[in-house]
Amino acid sequence: MRVVITGSGSSWADANRSSASQVVEVGQETLLFDCGPGTGMSLMKAGINLTAIDRIFLTHLHMDHSLETPSLVFESYLMGKKGKFDLYGPTGTANFWRLLIKQVYPYAPDIVRRIRKDGFRVTPHEAARGLVCRGKKYRVFSAQTEHGIPCIAFRIESGNDAVVISGDTRPSQSVIRLAKGADLLIHECSFPDDMIEFARITHHSVPSEVGEVANQAGVKKLVLTHLFPHCKGREREMVRSAKRKFSGDVIAGHDLLEIKV
Repeated sequence: MRVVITGSGSSWADANRSSASQVVEVGQETLLFDCGPGTGMSLMKAGINLTAIDRIFLTHLHMDHSLETPSLVFESYLMGKKGKFDLYGPTGTANFWRLLIKQVYPYAPDIVRRIRKDGFRVTPHEAARGLVCRGKKYRVFSAQTEHGIPCIAFRIESGNDAVVISGDTRPSQSVIRLAKGADLLIHECSFPDDMIEFARITHHSVPSEVGEVANQAGVKKLVLTHLFPHCKGREREMVRSAKRKFSGDVIAGHDLLEIKV
């Protein structure tokens, strides 16, 4: 598997970080996890063709994880995409997509039909825990996390390899269970340790907590992502903090970071 962090930022504007998204390539398939503002441009910078994406997975429906979804779908079909999209997410995903297409952007399918004759084909699926879907060379599982709204983490398995994406969450036993033995854990780490009270209020995590999650899960490598601007210039400090609890590799995520699994 090849993983590309296409958005390492958060809901606060940052000149160097797009909002949350990451791509996992398995064989010939390209899976997109979250689709915050800036995702499309980051995909293009990473050399990933939008039309190659057939499955989009949303950890939750906060704007910094989902807002670019309709735009990416629209652009993909204008660029020549064939076939349909499957859109996976927590409770509310089906209604999210229905409202967007029926009430907010009702013109979009008509434009595509005029140009391409066949229009949008998007099927939403709501997931909670367990098996979400399978492809030729992979399976995707999910578990609920702790973020104050319906939110899920994803585990992608291909052969003996596994990648886990936490989405937004406080430190969570469900994420630890989902991530057991994974090769790579991509975990939100929104603020430095000295902002733990703010992290509590906003249902986020700090590096010492994320290091403990990785340690308990027994993963091989940890990537810190969903970094707010408060983390700027403190990335090395945050990595050191996580390493006090976790003996494996720790990387401060950045846009276009590539990891091979």
